[in-house]
Amino acid sequence: MTCVYSSFDKDIMYRTAKSTNKSRLQELIDFAKLSGFKRLGIANCVVVQPYAEKLAELLRAAGFEVFILGCRDSGFDGREISEEMAGPCCDPISQAEYLNNAHTDFNIMVGLCLGHELIFQRHSKAEFTTFLVKDLSTNNRTIENLE
Repeated sequence: MTCVYSSFDKDIMYRTAKSTNKSRLQELIDFAKLSGFKRLGIANCVVVQPYAEKLAELLRAAGFEVFILGCRDSGFDGREISEEMAGPCCDPISQAEYLNNAHTDFNIMVGLCLGHELIFQRHSKAEFTTFLVKDLSTNNRTIENLE
C-alpha cells in the first residue's frame, strides 16, 4: 500500500517529528510554535474546568493568545434537544462558533464528551487536537481501561 502525502501533510509530519518525545503539553506548545500559531482555542467540559484554566494559563505563559469556553457557558437549554434534558446543557456548536469568531489558529479539546467532540470537530474551522479525554471512572486516565 502506497500512501501519498500532500506537501501540507508532509509539513505537518515534519513539525510533528520536531515536537515529539516530550510531555504532551510541551509537544503541543512546540507544535503550535513551529506552526506559527498565535491564537489558540480551548473547548472544555465544565467538569474539568480547573484543568482547562491551568492549560490556558500555561499556554499564555508560553506566549499564545488563548480563548476558552466551557461546554455550558452559552446558557443552552437542553429542552431544545429533549424535554428529558431540561436545564443547562453542553453546547459544542457554540464552543466551535465562539472559537471560529475569535479566529483561532488551532483548537484544543479538553475533556469533552465523545459525542460532543464529534460535533465540535464538525463545526471547528481551525485544526484541533485533544489534550485531555474525560473518563470519570478512571479519574481521566483512560489508559487504565487497557491495563
